[in-house]
Amino acid sequence: MKTSEYKIDKIVESIRHTTSVLDIEDLHSTILANTMDVIPHADLGTLWFYDPGLNRYVCKASVGNVVPGIRKMQFGVDEGFVGYTFKLKVPKLFTDLSEMNDDIWRTSIENSRHWDFNLDFPRNVKSMVTAPIIIDERVECVMILCQIKTKTLLTEQDLQLLQGFTSQLGIAMRNARLFTDLKKQNELLVKRDDIHTTLTNLSLQNMGAKKVIQELRRMINLPIFFIDLIENESIPETKGLPDHKAYKELCDYLAALGENIHYNVSESQYGSHYLYPIRTGNVILGCLIIRAQRQLSQLDQITLEQGHSILALELVKKQNLVEFYYKKKRELFNEILQIKDMELLQLKARELGIEENSDLVSVIFQFYDFTEPQVLEAHVHRLIAQIKTELSPYIQTVFGYNNEVTLLAGVSKPSHFAVIKKMLSKLLGDWTKNNHIELGVGIGSLYNGLPSIDKSYKEAKNALSYLKSRKLSGVIEYSEIGVNRLFINQNGDELNRYVKDVFEPLRSNQGNNMLEQTLLTYFECNRSAAQTAKKLHIHINTLYHRLKKIEEILQLSFENTENVLRLQLACYLRVSTEY
Repeated sequence: MKTSEYKIDKIVESIRHTTSVLDIEDLHSTILANTMDVIPHADLGTLWFYDPGLNRYVCKASVGNVVPGIRKMQFGVDEGFVGYTFKLKVPKLFTDLSEMNDDIWRTSIENSRHWDFNLDFPRNVKSMVTAPIIIDERVECVMILCQIKTKTLLTEQDLQLLQGFTSQLGIAMRNARLFTDLKKQNELLVKRDDIHTTLTNLSLQNMGAKKVIQELRRMINLPIFFIDLIENESIPETKGLPDHKAYKELCDYLAALGENIHYNVSESQYGSHYLYPIRTGNVILGCLIIRAQRQLSQLDQITLEQGHSILALELVKKQNLVEFYYKKKRELFNEILQIKDMELLQLKARELGIEENSDLVSVIFQFYDFTEPQVLEAHVHRLIAQIKTELSPYIQTVFGYNNEVTLLAGVSKPSHFAVIKKMLSKLLGDWTKNNHIELGVGIGSLYNGLPSIDKSYKEAKNALSYLKSRKLSGVIEYSEIGVNRLFINQNGDELNRYVKDVFEPLRSNQGNNMLEQTLLTYFECNRSAAQTAKKLHIHINTLYHRLKKIEEILQLSFENTENVLRLQLACYLRVSTEY
């Protein structure tokens, strides 16, 4: 009775002690030590857990006549007696281990290296009990108690005591785990608040993206690149992106990921990186690139998500500042176009950074068919960044407004004008190829002096209007338009009516356009009867007959210079436009 009372008191005390321990690591040793107190005849105790990361059973605690290397041993799920006891899933008493199959005791070569062969196991073991600790209907761990040196065998009563005790241990372990998880979550929330406060303060103090990146690098202790895909810049500044990628390649890759992908690991011959795209709506503003030297922890991910939001805010703030800057530039440029007073014009030009004595030319870029303002704004900023990169020696001023980018270029020698045109053609070709976006570019004439800025600008506008009227993209200089400059600002309906007045009477009731084609070919061959007849595959007398018929229908004469000009102009408009 005294022995039973001692055991009951010990069990109660052990349960109270065990359930009061909330640190999960301390609990492992406490569980085993208290169990050995409850069952004193056991002189070797081990506690084994399954490690999903290793896919092995590992020893978390050991008490008593311990093999020194037991903590280094890792058993496979089907290996040795440890694997066998996990599969049992029920408490069991063993009083004669020699009767058990030898396969149960076989272990890997690696585990054998850590075993003490002075301990003849299992022959030295007189009795043994195993008990699983089950949490949420799953075997969380297994306790193994061995009687080696003590004289009294372990009994069924010990097994029953252990079974009752381990059910309480399962509750204690669950509570400790919940407490540990709660503690970790609380610590994570505190750290997240600290991270948020630190990064937000940097943004509020206008410290800029560079300072935010430095802080993120310190927090996660990994190399970080921040890529601004609007201005094509990186922090820290580098000649190129990691893995020798181009900005355009990165932008296309991020666009292909889709909006639901928050971050992705990109593999290459140079290693792997975590990519955190920074978006606003459908526009990719930039990207965080982190060298994947290790797995990102939960705290790392929280840090990067907080940094991601702050950097997105920095990019939007930067865009808004640039928009404001461009607005002020545009207003100042419009003033220059209207000022007639030379002194005031010089003052405004200096304010905008325009050199007074340079030869100046206006260039206007226009985007076609954009419905999303955010996407259009991003493309305008990207185009200006590319213009600044490729035409920097010649730029007097450049700014964007709505779907247009205005560039005022200056040259010290008139021969440089051809260089600028060549560079503009290349820039437009590269832009169209890389972005699959149609652009029209109108170039004014090159003039000397500030008063001529307005003239060059209007010419660039007219050149652009000519492209739009023809539904064309590409680059055109005002001087290349030729006679078409007379029709740029003409009403389209009037021109259409002018062409119809000439050609509709020539069409027969059967829809035959023989006379119409004859007239077009006649002027195409510069009014040469022989060439026209040859091209139409008709006899020259047939041609003369047709020309006579045209004169009769239209009531005019090919001998009259004004009549010829009228017909020639109608043919030109008919061929060169959709009128």
